[in-house]
Amino acid sequence: MRIRQLLVSAATAVGLIAVTAGSASASTIASPLGAADPGFTRIGSSYYLAATGSGETGTMPVFRRSSPTGAYAKIGNINAARSGYSKFWAPHLVKRGSYYFAFFSASYNGAKPCVYYASSTTVVGGYSAPRLLTCGGGSGREAIDATTYVTTEGNTYLTWRSGVHRLGFPRGDYDIIARMLAFGGSTVKFATGSANNNLLHRTSDDVYEAPSIVRRGGKVWLFVSRNRYDTNAYYTAVYSADSIHGTFTFRKNLMKTGQGYGYGPGGAEVETAADGSTWIAYHVWKESKPYPSTPGKRILRTAKLDWVNGLPVVR
Repeated sequence: MRIRQLLVSAATAVGLIAVTAGSASASTIASPLGAADPGFTRIGSSYYLAATGSGETGTMPVFRRSSPTGAYAKIGNINAARSGYSKFWAPHLVKRGSYYFAFFSASYNGAKPCVYYASSTTVVGGYSAPRLLTCGGGSGREAIDATTYVTTEGNTYLTWRSGVHRLGFPRGDYDIIARMLAFGGSTVKFATGSANNNLLHRTSDDVYEAPSIVRRGGKVWLFVSRNRYDTNAYYTAVYSADSIHGTFTFRKNLMKTGQGYGYGPGGAEVETAADGSTWIAYHVWKESKPYPSTPGKRILRTAKLDWVNGLPVVR
């Protein structure tokens, strides 16, 4: 497969990432923070990766590059940490007007994770305290993995996973939900009159999480991660519908361990480049992780998505 690999070492944590040739097809970032859950966004002419770093301190590293390919530079951290908050996971960046908005999962005073946001006039630094957007509802449900999708009409939807583990993780009840947002200055809220739109609803099934949506070929494509994030069993699946309000149908399993993408390829986000091409960012375990107890670190990869017979293929 056609790919370049990028490695971030402790020595380059605040500098340019060294580029080395490789035979795999994805650019790789290995962060000393054990980066995972990439938030992948094009803002203006730049491409950003925000990632889970130190979940307890709220330090979420941000990388940037000027084209879909090439070397990333680490430009700093999103740090929305405040007293009482922990478990900062899966940041996702967007810009509206003069403000950057970071959406992420966090826990307050030990409660189940909910979706929060923080805003700043700069992409790193100066972020507000976390502001609550949504929780998972009753019965111990959590809300995590928030991303955004912009419709052809220009409306921005927040997409996230609500769920609760039952019968032993990763089994449980899970919903992938979308709801329209309304931005105003440094704040964002759900649009007046909008309601939760369940894209996928599963009961007594393995995990559905890390939703990411992109439009291609007149359809809306939903990428989700499944199974145990802490083993090689994690993988990425794809669904599609005619619109954000349509019925999403399973189309294919996109990436699994043993197919050349790495160990446990998941946490994926998809973005459309300025030239209309489609790109995907995801994480894998640096080494094989057959059991949850197997130690390991995660690294980030980006790759091009080609569309073959109307279906996405990772290149």
